[in-house]
Amino acid sequence: MIPQPIFAWPLVGSQVLIFGTTAFALVAAPRDLADGERWSRSMASLWRVLALIVVVMSPLRLLSVGAGMADSTFREVIPVMPQIMRETFAGRVWTWRLATALLLALVAWIPAPGRLATALIFAISAALLALQSVTSHAIDKGAFAISVHFAHQAAAGMWIGALVSLLIGATYGHAGADWLRSATSRVSTIAGWSVAALIVTGAIRAWDTLGLHLDLLVNSLYGRTLLWKVGTAATVILIGGYNRYRLVGSIGESSARATLVRNVAVECVLLAVVLGWSVVLANTPPPH
Repeated sequence: MIPQPIFAWPLVGSQVLIFGTTAFALVAAPRDLADGERWSRSMASLWRVLALIVVVMSPLRLLSVGAGMADSTFREVIPVMPQIMRETFAGRVWTWRLATALLLALVAWIPAPGRLATALIFAISAALLALQSVTSHAIDKGAFAISVHFAHQAAAGMWIGALVSLLIGATYGHAGADWLRSATSRVSTIAGWSVAALIVTGAIRAWDTLGLHLDLLVNSLYGRTLLWKVGTAATVILIGGYNRYRLVGSIGESSARATLVRNVAVECVLLAVVLGWSVVLANTPPPH
């Protein structure tokens, strides 16, 4: 049987990234500069690619979920998938997820999407994150835990979405120094608030799962995976702190801009690893 994280990671990553980049485009991207239009076109291309990944990976992820529920292979579970989707809670939620994923692709591929289309893509991606939260481990803890799970995903999306938006503008030459100077300060602010939200929601989720049994952090697979996730995220936070307090103020200098772009690229890679750890956690039974 193929491990479920293989299908979950690209799906979760695409959903989180499209949520965060559309949010940045709507509320934080500099629009009063000439480079903003070129950046917007680049982001529209990214959203189309991400939406296609979501459409392709969603059925595969559903099959992996069904195979896990039936303790069978992909080929064996296909005939019973209609029954799973009709008669199980997860199956019914996945029916909505598949429809929402298709709607996301349709809206993302609207020719020359404007602000309204961007807002629709943001709303649809938020719905996907909400539906994902409903089928997570949080469902066993009630509505509050589901809300915390959603907020955790949304904060992660805002963080990585802001960084990727900045990196695209800087790396591919679609944005000049003025755009970068304006965008960098906004990305720094978004990252700071996102990290704060992640710490709070992450602490709540860890408490719900582990309680006061701190020994489970090292004596369970779930706990050890959580430690790897936190350690990787802490590394990103340290790099982000250096960027904020040492480079943002000197963004007018070409050397500072070059260092910032390199650091942001490293942050994006590490955050992709953090998402990978999150996917592994989501597919690891909590300790008892």
